[in-house]
Order: sequence, then C-alpha cells, then structure tokens
Amino acid sequence: MKTPIGAMDQRITLQRLVRTADGGGGIVEAWADFTECPTIWANVIAKAGGESMIEGRMTATFTVLFTIHNRRDIEPRDRIIWQGVAYNIRGIRDMGGRELRLVIEAERGVTP
Repeated sequence: MKTPIGAMDQRITLQRLVRTADGGGGIVEAWADFTECPTIWANVIAKAGGESMIEGRMTATFTVLFTIHNRRDIEPRDRIIWQGVAYNIRGIRDMGGRELRLVIEAERGVTP
C-alpha cells in the first residue's frame, strides 16, 4: 500500500454503477469498486452544506472537493466513498501541467 503524499492523507474508494443480468431476463444495478486501484489517497476539503427539497422532503446536502493524482478512468456518473459515506460526483477538473492532479467536486445527500 502506498503512503500519503503531502496533503493527500485521506483514503477514498472509487465506485461505478454496474448492470448485470438477474437470471430472469431483467437487469440488476449495483455499485462496485473500480477494478483498477479503487482505494487511493486524496486531499479532502469541505466546501459547503445546505438543504434541498428532494422528492417532496427537505434533505441535508454536503459538498466536498477531493484532490487526487491524475487518472483517466473517472467519470461524472461514478461516486466516491469516504469515511463510509457515498458522495456523488458533480464535476471533475483536470489540474494538468506539472501538478497532474484531478479536483473532483462531489455531493452527499443527493441521488446521482
């Protein structure tokens, strides 16, 4: 296992929604860890919290920025698990240049 570098001192797990046949002609959807290096180091910064009306009820939301080393397999439809809580990815910004980092904005408390 690699050790954290600099401010990347939190472990996160990347997940993707996968669809599989249920054996009865239907499809089952479930979240699964990435097959390549799913658990990685990240810098985690709380951005904002708030409330949203979702399906007719008030729900608390919380936005976080996850900074990780650059990789090309992450998509906005994926999610991050941090401290046992799922965060749905809302945006991915490539820091490029010498930094080679991704900043991922993700939100807890809302559906993908």
